Amino acid sequence: MVFNHRAGGLLIGLAVALSVGTAHAAATSPAAGKNAAALAAHHWDLVEWSGRDLPDGKPLRLDFDVAKGYFSTATGCNRAGGAFKIKGSALQLGAGKGRFVSTQMACPEPAMSTERAYTEALSTVTRYRITGDQLVLRTAKGGTLTYRAAHKPAADAPRKFIYVSAETKPCAGVAPMTCLQIRESESAPWALHYGGIVDFEPRPGVEYRLRIIEEKIANPPADASSIRWTLDQVVEQRVVNR
Repeated sequence: MVFNHRAGGLLIGLAVALSVGTAHAAATSPAAGKNAAALAAHHWDLVEWSGRDLPDGKPLRLDFDVAKGYFSTATGCNRAGGAFKIKGSALQLGAGKGRFVSTQMACPEPAMSTERAYTEALSTVTRYRITGDQLVLRTAKGGTLTYRAAHKPAADAPRKFIYVSAETKPCAGVAPMTCLQIRESESAPWALHYGGIVDFEPRPGVEYRLRIIEEKIANPPADASSIRWTLDQVVEQRVVNR
């Protein structure tokens, strides 16, 4: 397995490296068809890894982009990705012998060991199966990586920026609960946000500026919001002195 690293590149380096192969991938259409569309319809979160325990923290999330013909994944430390090819139930990740591009950030153990094992497993994937909300990848040696589908916002859903306060406040919904405080400009007063933000896990005492994806929910429950917010990017964060 070969990694192309550029120190300090981080996510920008990964995006650039992936974009280099986009034109070729689109021209050859290795990921065309409804099978690839099924892979790209969801985020996929790792829930079972044969022969290994799952790493602590957020699930390792795998994504496919049909238009660009590439995949990307969190590794527990960095992000990795590359071209993918699909034919029937056969799947290859990486441009031959698992060639991926990756960001380069050093993390304490066991994160680095987990990353190496995970990317090695992905580089040997030969087949896949989608059953219900589960995706199972099978490696050349018979190992399996099982993922569960998670909601993936539409590519054309609008994005906007918000600030999130370092403090939550009690609020009243169907039952007493705690709400985030948000605002769209630094000069605006804080307002309670009842709906939560998908994929956002705030830390107490930290204020954030986020880019979020906003989607309308068709026929929401009577006690639920008609708008879903999903984290797109943490733009800034700072510890607030109390």
